[in-house]
Amino acid sequence: MLASEIPRWLVWLAAFAWGAAWGSFFNVAIYRWPRGMSVVSPPSHCPGCARPIRAWQNLPILGWLALRGKAACCGTRISPRYPAIELLSAVLCVAIAQVWVIRAAPETLLLDAIIEALLYFIFAGGLLIATFVDLEWMEIPDEVSLPCAALGLLSAPFRAEPGVWSAAVGAGAGYLAVQLIFVWGYERIAGRRGMGEGDSKLLLMIGAFLGWKGALFSVVAGSLQGVVYAAFALLTGRKLKPHIGERVIDGEVIEAPEEEDETRVGLLKLPFGPFLALGALEYLLAGEAILSWYFGLLR
Repeated sequence: MLASEIPRWLVWLAAFAWGAAWGSFFNVAIYRWPRGMSVVSPPSHCPGCARPIRAWQNLPILGWLALRGKAACCGTRISPRYPAIELLSAVLCVAIAQVWVIRAAPETLLLDAIIEALLYFIFAGGLLIATFVDLEWMEIPDEVSLPCAALGLLSAPFRAEPGVWSAAVGAGAGYLAVQLIFVWGYERIAGRRGMGEGDSKLLLMIGAFLGWKGALFSVVAGSLQGVVYAAFALLTGRKLKPHIGERVIDGEVIEAPEEEDETRVGLLKLPFGPFLALGALEYLLAGEAILSWYFGLLR
């Protein structure tokens, strides 16, 4: 069966449901990985009284709406971030299905289109997890970046873009550029790191999936958007870096120490992973259109 033979509405519906369902897992990973917890055990439970959550209460988006944002067992407030991430995951899955299934070449087999779309959805899910963990903890879990980087490199021969050579160069050069210049080099010169090692591993993952052009685009676009946000935050008095709270390591709850406030011009400190991820998603879904628009302005 060809991808072009499937009705658009069916592709959109299936992609939305698939993305929302995996959004629930992304929520679990975002909460548990930085706290040193397993994403498998224990099963989903109430954050207030630890009672298991029933299946119907755990439905993506709908469960939160039906319960009006509160746990059914004890009334504990459930953050709206949970349905927001599920909705964002669903929308990303629909967008990826639009590009790799609905807009696939007329002769593309449905199975091939689905496999490629699934690979890029895994990549987008990794970016989503990295973004929200970095926003809260100023770190990017290795559980996200390293397996996704390996998947990107291993699947490169079977994807139409960017090609094996570009994926290898993008992953290697992206990682080394950040690690050598902004981590080790900057620390040697300034006595502190300009970026974290999580950022270099995230760029390793981005390069493995998008190639060297996608990695370069992510750095440039992410930097520009990061500067815009930093300027907006300074003008409005918003915090540039998140509060880092407690985590669990080997079953022990550990409070993170308070860090010195470095939010001032010349020493801006903010999580850069979300901006790298945003640039990568922009390139993934509309890179050619953005570059054509930009170079058109220069003519």
